[in-house]
Amino acid sequence: MEDVSIASMIKILSETIGRRANKDFREFNLTLQQMKILWFLKSREGELETSQKDIQKHLRVAHPTIVSILKGMETKGFITAFPSEKDRRMKIVQLTGKEECIFRELEKGREKMEAQLLKGFSSEDQERLLCYLKLLYENIREE
Repeated sequence: MEDVSIASMIKILSETIGRRANKDFREFNLTLQQMKILWFLKSREGELETSQKDIQKHLRVAHPTIVSILKGMETKGFITAFPSEKDRRMKIVQLTGKEECIFRELEKGREKMEAQLLKGFSSEDQERLLCYLKLLYENIREE
């Protein structure tokens, strides 16, 4: 590969991961962003209610983007969204249970992709890489 900047390489890697995930999980009719939402909601099961705003912050996307993604997931039957009883302006998002039958496959696919990405890296290299990526994020994130 020709000489590219670090930022360009991160962008290329991100786009490649997204395309690969979308291709690998096409059979489930889910995009990478939708899978991230399923994992996020699954990780919060049994906790406090998860709002649309919580998901928006987690994915770091704009309001119109999250509205569109969630609408698609609701249409596919993976989530339900309804106004909060405490604050009717806030939308609460819950899993429907439809994801249960595919969650194991999604998790296996995620683990497979992670293993492929990190092939040839020692565990120490992996830890350092994660530290470097976090530092890059902290250096560039918007306050």
